[in-house]
Amino acid sequence: MRKNKRKVNYKELARKYNLLQDLMEYTPDVIYFKDAKGRLVMVNEAHAKGLGLKPEEVVGKTDFDIHSKKSAERMVKDDLRVMKTGKPIIDKVERATRADGIDNYVSTTKIPRYDRKGRVIGLIGITRDITHRKRLEQLREEKALIEKKLEAAEELNKIKSEFVSVVSHELRTPLAILKESISLIIDRTSGKINRRQKRLLDIAERNIERLNGIIEELLDLSRIESGRFKLRYSLVDLNQLLKEQSQFFMKQAREKRIKLEYTLPKKHVNIFIDAGRITQVVTNLVSNAIKYTEQHGSVRVELKVLENKVRISVIDTGTGISKKDLSRLFNKFVQVARMSGAEKKGVGLGLSIAKELVEKHSGEIWVESKLGVGSRFYFTLPRFYTTSMLNHKVRERINNLLARDASTYLVNLLVVNYSEFKKKIKLRPANLASSLKDIIERAFKRRCRADMERPEIVLEDIKKGEYGIILPDADEKTVAAICGSIEDGIKNFLLENSLKSAFVNLGVASYPQKETPHTTGQLLANLSIKKIFIGANIRRFKRVFYSVNVEVLLPGDKKERSQTVDISEGGICFISTNRFNMNAKISIRIRLPEHKKPIYTEARIAWVRNIGNISPKAEKRRYKVGLEFTSLKKRDRGALSKLVKSASGR
Repeated sequence: MRKNKRKVNYKELARKYNLLQDLMEYTPDVIYFKDAKGRLVMVNEAHAKGLGLKPEEVVGKTDFDIHSKKSAERMVKDDLRVMKTGKPIIDKVERATRADGIDNYVSTTKIPRYDRKGRVIGLIGITRDITHRKRLEQLREEKALIEKKLEAAEELNKIKSEFVSVVSHELRTPLAILKESISLIIDRTSGKINRRQKRLLDIAERNIERLNGIIEELLDLSRIESGRFKLRYSLVDLNQLLKEQSQFFMKQAREKRIKLEYTLPKKHVNIFIDAGRITQVVTNLVSNAIKYTEQHGSVRVELKVLENKVRISVIDTGTGISKKDLSRLFNKFVQVARMSGAEKKGVGLGLSIAKELVEKHSGEIWVESKLGVGSRFYFTLPRFYTTSMLNHKVRERINNLLARDASTYLVNLLVVNYSEFKKKIKLRPANLASSLKDIIERAFKRRCRADMERPEIVLEDIKKGEYGIILPDADEKTVAAICGSIEDGIKNFLLENSLKSAFVNLGVASYPQKETPHTTGQLLANLSIKKIFIGANIRRFKRVFYSVNVEVLLPGDKKERSQTVDISEGGICFISTNRFNMNAKISIRIRLPEHKKPIYTEARIAWVRNIGNISPKAEKRRYKVGLEFTSLKKRDRGALSKLVKSASGR
């Protein structure tokens, strides 16, 4: 009888061969086939490429022909085990050295290869480079270890803070008793004392005062670190605050024959601060300046009003600070020697606490100094923008709202370029003021909740074109509705008066700023400032429609690449798919034509406008974003100015 022979399907064989060929050619992992003697009978492109050869140049070779003796012996040992036992090796991770000498980690799988009778005739191997995976695992392990150390450090810090707080409180009472007892003796309440005794008692009293100062600093540090620190905001005139302090420091300076001068602006400077705490910062800086300035030297205290902040400077001609000490000057428990043989007093907390206090106010503090020449300490604070001074009654009302933890909004309406604006609108200042006041009052009636305290226009300066409004006990939704109604009313009013070129812009600044992390506990009030600008030309810088590449650096090392819509010396506008928060601080990189280095600068989100979805079906929205530069270098501003002039044909 004739046996049936199985018919060979050559098309199917060709299809399978093509599939195998694709696998071998395009897979990035190393794939190879070996015979029972360890000779390579087939390798893929990745295997050969890693050796710097072609597949046909590798076939027929053994591991000893390709790798070092040590590596080859290890590989052959695994091969023999697989072929003798018939058991595969799955995902064996080991460190290896590539043909180009680079160390990496690989995962290798080896499985036995059988003939038709079930005998092992070789093996199939797959090796994958897992260096990236191993590095990620190592990073995770390191991260977990660091987190454990941080937790332990945080716990130790907490225990330290509690210890400092308890000890400081325990020391206060006996020190107070000692101080009172010594004062009674000095005042001769308990009887007569001679000159020598009085001199010794005076020394003791001064040292008790110094110890009290150290205890207060330790308590402040404990409160800050434990999150129990609370700022008590009030609206004060910073100009007046510095004047009130000046007499005390003038006396100190005279005793040391040092010239102390104050450079203060003539106008009032309205600002929301914890007056006691800012006094503490200024006291620390000015006292240090006098302390480290020699006889016949000079100290200057300067207050400068910037666009959206105020800057206080304390400048001395003292001994200065060495360059190596500047970076650690504001660290806790750090004292730096400013002169040879100088006595170190205190515990080195004054400047670190000053830094904490300034930063809790959303400000910045820094120093510039040169040994033997002098030091310049600067700190900034956010400014409540108004060109006019609020009277005592208004300030008292605002401070009362803050004291009773009321949610308080202040709206500041400013007419920009007021003299030019009046000419264009062709109305008498009194009529213009009356119209704007009516618009504000109508917005109150239309949008105020029945249960909220009545808003009030607290500032009306016809000469400067400025209006201040208090919105007490208001929520964000109501405030937004009132401001929106005021904006709409002003726009309609301008159109009625044929002033089409004028526009209205609303900006928001929160105190404290929303992007600033808070570790100080609750503030006494939810205080927000809103500014409404009206003007024929609000922009301080000329903008031109111009497209250049811009890179926005986002949190978490993420980046967004876009292009500008318009550009100026002061900021840019670009399109984004990210919904940025108002006043958020970001970093950007701009590449200008014919400018070798890209411009890198910090910026503030000035406004955000929703311009719809990317496409009708897409869910992702697009936003037009306006940025205001906050730290642009002089040369970069010059390059932007040149570009703007060129683009505008000037």
